[in-house]
Amino acid sequence: MYKQATAPLVPSRPFNDTCAVRLGKVLLHSVAVDELLTSSRHELKHIATVHSEMFVYAHENPAFEAILRRTVNTIDGRIVHFLCSLLYPGRNLQKLSGSDLIYDLVEYAARHGKRVFFLGAEESSNRGAIEALKARYPGLVIDGYSPPFCSNIQEQEWNEAILSRIASFRPTHLVVCFGPLKQETWIAQNADCLFRLGVQCAYGLGGTLDFVSGKKRRAPKWTQTVGVEWLFRVIAEPERLGRTLKMFKMPYFALKFYDREVRVPKEHGSIDAGFRSQTHVNAE
Repeated sequence: MYKQATAPLVPSRPFNDTCAVRLGKVLLHSVAVDELLTSSRHELKHIATVHSEMFVYAHENPAFEAILRRTVNTIDGRIVHFLCSLLYPGRNLQKLSGSDLIYDLVEYAARHGKRVFFLGAEESSNRGAIEALKARYPGLVIDGYSPPFCSNIQEQEWNEAILSRIASFRPTHLVVCFGPLKQETWIAQNADCLFRLGVQCAYGLGGTLDFVSGKKRRAPKWTQTVGVEWLFRVIAEPERLGRTLKMFKMPYFALKFYDREVRVPKEHGSIDAGFRSQTHVNAE
């Protein structure tokens, strides 16, 4: 087992104005962390961390694209961030991956007395992540559940067991780690029920619990900086090769569906009030 690198207790990242920018068919949000983690909505706030693989899925899978039209999508990954920065120069766009967001979330929850629930990953990763974060944030109220693998996320008995666990704990924030597509689809399908159970914000964070628990080693910082974190993960996990190859389709879709657009919140700094278009320039 790898030892998890120490994360800053209060992550600090440079941030400019809140906005959303379009890359291909996907609207990506650059949002201050506290604003991202706060909800004043009368429905579930669903946050998706969009990396290259998810970006490609959104252009190949119409149902998944439809889900990402309703979610708050952060910029996850150096390549996605680079393309957005290239298309929208002068904007200090926030890059926020799931492996960083998890620490922002639990720090925020501990500070504000919010309840967090981890759903998914293997039992050892789920429990290990909870124990690691409880040790770091003693005031954190957190629990989790690792359901058995199920290929059909609409299977009634499987869902009843999950929702029963969530109902018992009544979390404010729900982290779902089923892997891309499956986790976002599950959250979307259960959004109304989750909100009735007290969940205000739900996040699809893929393999994040493996990193937090120390079961898997996160790529070195320099690989993240230069945008080759994917190469490190393929070397460490060769079975990921097929998934990783998808990212090379990303520039094609970004160009094919090129459509420059910037949106800003209708109310100053508040993404829950919705966005209005500030600039919209078609490349025809």
